[in-house]
Amino acid sequence: MIRDAVTCDRDGCMAVYLERDDMPEGTEFEDAIEAAGWVSRPAVLVLPGHPDAPDVLGHLCPACAAGRGPVLELGECPTCTGRTTHLPQGETCEYCGTKLAFPLGDPREN
Repeated sequence: MIRDAVTCDRDGCMAVYLERDDMPEGTEFEDAIEAAGWVSRPAVLVLPGHPDAPDVLGHLCPACAAGRGPVLELGECPTCTGRTTHLPQGETCEYCGTKLAFPLGDPREN
């Protein structure tokens, strides 16, 4: 299966968003990344010094867009592939803040 993907254009950021396998039929990929907190703008606005090409989009991950990036360690976050930490409410991404509840019946679940 071939899936769409987007990477963060900030220097040194390793964030990646992969199209979900269970994305509802008819959902546009650009709409999905926007819903996940990714920012799409003309590259000239996202990347200082980038040649002016109005049809080229630049992307910032949710962590970089919020000033908490760049993502430096990869992990299990479905939004930016950043490292997650075990907290009582579930897994929490250290970069973008995405919270993932523990599966029902998981011994770590409170």
